[in-house]
Amino acid sequence: MRPRNELWQGYFGYWQNRFIHHHLLTIGYSAWIGYKQHGRGVVVCDVVDTVTPSIDWSVDTVAFQQWFIPHAQAEGYLQAVALAPEAVTAVLSAIVTYEPTEAIVVLVIGNGAVDINLLQNLAISPAECCEQVQRRWAEFQSDLSFIQI
Repeated sequence: MRPRNELWQGYFGYWQNRFIHHHLLTIGYSAWIGYKQHGRGVVVCDVVDTVTPSIDWSVDTVAFQQWFIPHAQAEGYLQAVALAPEAVTAVLSAIVTYEPTEAIVVLVIGNGAVDINLLQNLAISPAECCEQVQRRWAEFQSDLSFIQI
């Protein structure tokens, strides 16, 4: 019998999907504000804390910084974080082709790895994420204090 997803992901160190799920509203907020100000780009989440298999996402907090990188600056940034050339090409292609009203390109950096995601078919659009965060601003202050756009 295969363990539940969250156990399997935690056991093998694959925690990025849980991180994205937990912070989707602020990621969507950054994606939408960044897109409105700079056009297409990528949201980067740099997780400062080490994420252990024992983390309880419903109560534990994870320190991270988040920012939006416009397409024009993305290649230099991706090379600076030492992504393989084929990964850089794939991310740049995703940035050029994703639909900003319905999808988000996100990089999660942490535990010595870089995880690249194209979030599509979301239950909530980036614009709706932005609206929710703005409406519930006080609730997100700790997550938003580090966002750079």
